[in-house]
Amino acid sequence: MTKLDKLKQAEHLYVYDKQPLDVIGAKLDLSRRTLFYWKKEYEWDKKRFEKGRELELFNRELMKFAQKIMDKISNDIDNNQQTPQAEMYSLMNILKNLPQVKQQTTVPIQKQKTLSPEHFKQIEKELFGIDF
Repeated sequence: MTKLDKLKQAEHLYVYDKQPLDVIGAKLDLSRRTLFYWKKEYEWDKKRFEKGRELELFNRELMKFAQKIMDKISNDIDNNQQTPQAEMYSLMNILKNLPQVKQQTTVPIQKQKTLSPEHFKQIEKELFGIDF
């Protein structure tokens, strides 16, 4: 592996995989001095921050989209209307991939327009055959 290949791989490990420099050095057989030089010279911290910011903005937009779908489904339930299965499936896929859901953090939501965890369990059971 050439030095340029190691540089590219080290940058990827630091910026995208958020690996610490000592781990990168061990993986790629590089000295701390080299890694610190590259980190400064090629602005890895700035790239790492920008990548994190992009991901945060994307996750926010995805959360807003999921909230819109949940509001529509909740409205359908309140009005005794059938919700298209594609919407339910889309919502479940979005929710299981949101970092906020994975970390089980709460997001402020309007109570009268949202589905409860019991609704989700019932939906998963009836539509997808998932029973917890």
